[in-house]
Amino acid sequence: MDRKKLYLFGSLFVIILILFSFFFLRSGKGNRIMIEKGSLVEAVYALGTVKPVDSFSLKFGIAASVREVFVEEGQTVTKGQALLVNDSGITFRSPLNGTLTKLNVAKNETTMPGLPVLEIQNLKEVFVSVSLDQESALRVKPGQSVQLSFESIRGNVYKGKVERIYPSNGQFLVRIEAHEFPQGILPDMTTDVAIEVSSKDNVVLVPLVAVDRGKVTRFRDGNKDKIEIRIGAINSEFGELIQGDLKEGDEVLVKN
Repeated sequence: MDRKKLYLFGSLFVIILILFSFFFLRSGKGNRIMIEKGSLVEAVYALGTVKPVDSFSLKFGIAASVREVFVEEGQTVTKGQALLVNDSGITFRSPLNGTLTKLNVAKNETTMPGLPVLEIQNLKEVFVSVSLDQESALRVKPGQSVQLSFESIRGNVYKGKVERIYPSNGQFLVRIEAHEFPQGILPDMTTDVAIEVSSKDNVVLVPLVAVDRGKVTRFRDGNKDKIEIRIGAINSEFGELIQGDLKEGDEVLVKN
């Protein structure tokens, strides 16, 4: 290869390298997002469990054998229906309409005192129970709005409200009443819960992806500055600006 061709290939390589560096550096600068004012709803997020409103668990007070069993697991039962007879001739009947979800004994078997013999649940009337940490529990109050979403039914959000909050065995439990449940939901299924604990209007919204260790890169009137800010209430995307020289119409840098 003569010197002229070598010089040409070398020049092309340098041009390609310069162009590659330009586009690489340009892509690393990120995008800009304009600051706007709006409403901010702050929520407490948790995983909830569907529970039956009515349930019944049968336990014997003394050791006893089962003489006869009249039901099967998964069977629908009605209030007053005979369930089983023990060796003393006592017939145990269902105290509610529901479904037999557990049957832990068979005919002629002996069951020990205090152990569940069977369980009945009303699958048609359910609520959602949520366990919260102390910090979150302090922000939750009866009557607050709730949004429920189920993993297998993405895209649909179901509304509810906080019915009550109370302590139980070291946990802080929230009982949520849903206005509507999707068809087929059963006790022990889980749901993503968002409890709306505060709502603010006409606040400066800061994109959380633009905040880096308490600072944002601001673009204003052709100038670029890195400024310190402080945000208060947040949701999954934005934070409420409570301190810092940032106003509606400014732009902030969001790195790629």
